Amino acid sequence: MKNILLTFDDAVTSQYGLAAPLLVQYGFGATFYVCRFPEAWRERHSAHLLWAEQLKALHEMGFEIANHTWNHPDLRQCGEAAVCHELDSLTGYLTAIGIPAPVSFAYPGGPFAGNAVPALKRRGFRSARSTEQRTFNRKRDDWMNLPSFPIQGNNERLFLNAVARADGEEAVCLVFHGTPEYVHPWVNTDFPRFAEYMYYLKENGFRVMSVRDFLTE
Repeated sequence: MKNILLTFDDAVTSQYGLAAPLLVQYGFGATFYVCRFPEAWRERHSAHLLWAEQLKALHEMGFEIANHTWNHPDLRQCGEAAVCHELDSLTGYLTAIGIPAPVSFAYPGGPFAGNAVPALKRRGFRSARSTEQRTFNRKRDDWMNLPSFPIQGNNERLFLNAVARADGEEAVCLVFHGTPEYVHPWVNTDFPRFAEYMYYLKENGFRVMSVRDFLTE
């Protein structure tokens, strides 16, 4: 079994308008990690960010909606009160619009923040994704430091090298941002290239799923 955990960060519009319909067509699961960003930044980029109706629609399509903090800070630099505020603000926003309290989390910026783990566990989070670039073995590895491979730009070799590591107990978690991305284009993947990646996974027998579904199966 070749397991791919497909994830998207930052809740930008192309994830809903372009990526999600393709995933539905292929029967793929995915996790969408949501943050809202600081107010001034959010207002400046509001045309490219997902809002309540679109997030609810993704949830109703069967995708996992997960927590990526409210302001996207480096949690390694945050005290306990700030960590709790970041987690609770985003979870509160999601539950207020009718989305279940998330059980999956992604560290903003990618680095593992061990200081946040106690607060995550107290709130019922069952996984927390970092961007350590290695495979994940659920029998061996720590769910609070779920490694992943960020797929940025249109580097096909980066994608192929990552997914080739999925084998048996070794799952591969992929991270995408926008398809394409207008808010921070340095993490961009153009949609035609993204579509090629998804076609490759479909044609080569990969099982593509959300973090939540992999966790609970």
